Amino acid sequence: MYSTETLPQWFWILYYSLTILTIASALLSIKKQGYIWRAMLTIFVTISIPVVGMVNGIYRGENQNELEQWLSHLRTGELWAFYLLFGYIYVIVWWGSLIRKRKNAGRVSRHG
Repeated sequence: MYSTETLPQWFWILYYSLTILTIASALLSIKKQGYIWRAMLTIFVTISIPVVGMVNGIYRGENQNELEQWLSHLRTGELWAFYLLFGYIYVIVWWGSLIRKRKNAGRVSRHG
């Protein structure tokens, strides 16, 4: 049975804003730095995470929001739930590497 319970609106605004920023950062990375394969993977993962989550969240339990449903399926070992987990980890690593490169570039230009 489909449930209309969902996470708060502020969460979805933040989530999709970060999704758009991640895709934009990958596109800029392709243009400026030439990290084509890694950036393309980032774009694919970033777009596929919400799609996989929506498709598998259609028939979530009564009184269960998306996060509760995902955690429940993660505990039972569902493949799609682990795909989302590793996708989120990949996106966090992507942002960490961009920030690290940005800091290192700033350090080199100040001391160079």
